[in-house]
Amino acid sequence: MKSLRVLLAVLISSTFLFTPIKAQKIYNRYGMVLNKEGEGSYTIKDAKAYEALIGDPYLLPKALVPYDAKVPAYSKAAMKKVAAETIVYKKSVTGDDLPMMVYRSGRSNSPVVFLIHGGGWVSGSYKGAEAFCKTLAGKYGITVVSIEYSFANAPGVRLEDTVGDCYDAVNYVLSRAQEFGIDPQRVGFVGSSAGGHLSACCAMHFPQTKAYAGWYGAYDLQYTMDNYAPESNVKKHQRYDVFLNGWAPDYIDRFSPVKMAGSKSGLSYKVMLFTGTADITIGTDNARRYHEALVKAGIKDIKIVTYKNVTHTIGKSYAAADMYTSSMKLFARAL
Repeated sequence: MKSLRVLLAVLISSTFLFTPIKAQKIYNRYGMVLNKEGEGSYTIKDAKAYEALIGDPYLLPKALVPYDAKVPAYSKAAMKKVAAETIVYKKSVTGDDLPMMVYRSGRSNSPVVFLIHGGGWVSGSYKGAEAFCKTLAGKYGITVVSIEYSFANAPGVRLEDTVGDCYDAVNYVLSRAQEFGIDPQRVGFVGSSAGGHLSACCAMHFPQTKAYAGWYGAYDLQYTMDNYAPESNVKKHQRYDVFLNGWAPDYIDRFSPVKMAGSKSGLSYKVMLFTGTADITIGTDNARRYHEALVKAGIKDIKIVTYKNVTHTIGKSYAAADMYTSSMKLFARAL
């Protein structure tokens, strides 16, 4: 028996030794990915693309120094008080469970913020942004619900399914307000990138919305996809063919927040949009376009926060602390 245990231990150890470990990306203070060339030597990935927007990125201060973004506003004491609970809110069109992560504030009749993650509509997780969610719940007394949704690369999934998932998740919680201990009339939304797109749709869809924070969101969908998955990138372009109904312009516009805002009037919630001047992923003009559309739709309390030389990955840059802290303060003020 002893020899069997020793053999099992050796086999398990060998498995770990020979299992490839995915290297963690290294970022500089602007959110640019650094390629390690040697001991203490780096180059900037996609340097030419950045150069077209902001000039030579190698000339930026500390451009080749690895950077670890910190958010001092995250409260460890508050976070310890908050437990996360996973709830399945529906089945997807492919028959899979769609979960949400609920961070309860511990207060009765609390406001609620819905967070929707990014990932190009094909990846990411509702389990992310834990520090933000727990701080918002534990320190500010706001219940947070992080939503999972159908991905574009799942068989037969279209954009209407993904947007519909998010609407259904919000309805699930609001219709059970007493069960979740929330006030269904004090609602906020936040999302990053693709999640910025989905959360923007939700904010305009639900009349209870009081605040929206958009983290480098894809608000003008056609403009975004022209940058993110152009026809010249055949593999990526084809990935979204079913999702975007064959890239039909009318279909894309139907779920584009900029276009959707054009049919709205009397919107009155508070808005903050965060963007970087070096966003080579979805383009640098999304926030401006959505700002103009929301103002025409009635939004008066709206602000764009632009970070100089920062990429699409604001959360990995020097601007991370400001973006996350400003968002929490927005919800604390508006809800």
